[in-house]
Amino acid sequence: MRRALSGSAAPQREARNAWYWARVVTAGNLDDNGVRTVYKAICNWDRWGPDDQLGTLNYVSSEHRIAAARLISEGSSIGLGRHVDTVPSPMNNIPAQHYMVAAGDVAPESGAGVCYDQIGVFPHGQAQSHLDALCHISDNQAMFNGRPASMVTSKGAATLDICVVADGIVSRGVFLDIAAARGVPFIDPEDPIRPEDFDRAEEMAGIQVGEGDLLIYRTGRHERREKVGPQCERLPDGRGSLPGIYPDCLEWIHERKVALIGSDCAHDILPSPFKDEVIPIHVGTEVYMGLLLLHNLQLEVLQATCKRLSRNEFFVAISPLRIAGGTASPVNPIALF
Repeated sequence: MRRALSGSAAPQREARNAWYWARVVTAGNLDDNGVRTVYKAICNWDRWGPDDQLGTLNYVSSEHRIAAARLISEGSSIGLGRHVDTVPSPMNNIPAQHYMVAAGDVAPESGAGVCYDQIGVFPHGQAQSHLDALCHISDNQAMFNGRPASMVTSKGAATLDICVVADGIVSRGVFLDIAAARGVPFIDPEDPIRPEDFDRAEEMAGIQVGEGDLLIYRTGRHERREKVGPQCERLPDGRGSLPGIYPDCLEWIHERKVALIGSDCAHDILPSPFKDEVIPIHVGTEVYMGLLLLHNLQLEVLQATCKRLSRNEFFVAISPLRIAGGTASPVNPIALF
């Protein structure tokens, strides 16, 4: 069942779509039809066979992992996940729940005492640090590699669930500071990230993103919220207001054969500049490219460490929970220098 690109076979993947670049990207802004042209240009369906569920993680070879391990020189470790957010806010309408089942203030006066707690986390949205599974998004009732969206039921996902990556994701991490490359403290939603921003950030970092890399980019989203206030992330009409990347970046990511992208934001611009394609980055990456997304990371320490060491590459490991049928998992990715 391959409805999402109805009327056309999986496109020639290595050739750049000349019409797209001449008429759509270089002309300026995309419309909904232009976004769907991007989907066709980046589609990886059948690239690794009809049964594949790893998508772009196929780019991460054993050699990539070994080379990434060689990047560890000083032994410093940085957690990239935010604290689990239990406080309601404009971008946390389903806050995590943390309850104490037994606590030390009622421990017995003698003998052993035990503390228990219970944590419930909605792993999606714009608050918690999380890794999407490829079953999270569909387009025209199809998920990555043409699997029908109906394979995700009230019992969970029968395919493409988070357990596909239960053995972890390990490779070279590359950090690109988009806000710093623009010379601003943070990216505004009205001025989304474009391919030239990635190029500029690469040049500033003295590094090039390549095959099998885990690309982590910074928008300064959390700095914006701290400076302006949490209300900046919600417009008066109720729509979200967050920075993100414009869909013409999808071809840049595709051509570099990036394995995964992560950021301090949720990748898609909010509100969407398109009428119908409201989450084009999610659709383009997870449905057509087969690329997993890391959301809502904490990047201040990573930013400072890259600056201190004058290098923007490092070993990174992501360990999602084994949630059978799960569409995502809370994560705390670890960067090692």
